[in-house]
Amino acid sequence: MENKKPSQITNGYWIYAISKKKYPEPADNCGKWMIFGYKGEQLDSIWEGVKKAVEKGLLGSSAKCSTAKENPNSFNKNSGVICVRTYDSSDKEDLKRIAKELFKIEGVEKLFYKENNATYEGKYANRGDKKISKWFVTKNNFEEVLS
Repeated sequence: MENKKPSQITNGYWIYAISKKKYPEPADNCGKWMIFGYKGEQLDSIWEGVKKAVEKGLLGSSAKCSTAKENPNSFNKNSGVICVRTYDSSDKEDLKRIAKELFKIEGVEKLFYKENNATYEGKYANRGDKKISKWFVTKNNFEEVLS
């Protein structure tokens, strides 16, 4: 299953990548950078880059990518999401470092940051929740937004 692309997986909602390097334990305000893309070639391509970067220890502790299986939490059945875990949403240097690495991956143009607490509270865009993301950044503004 490890070598399958997200678009080839229909028996689970997520495919995972785990860092081989030690990364700090999650704080109470941990979260994830989220990358949205169309299911199929776009998401598969971005996932390939994210997976390699996670496994090399260039990002956070782990990442996951939605698969071809339709997820009830999805905002749009044609799009998917890649979540890159971070240990502490207040460590802006770590967030910037990870964002910088993510923007090196072809196809990554914008990132949303969501704290896990929002997820635990059941806040999702498809349920009508607004302003769930703590940050929204692009290649051109992430350093400024996270300063």
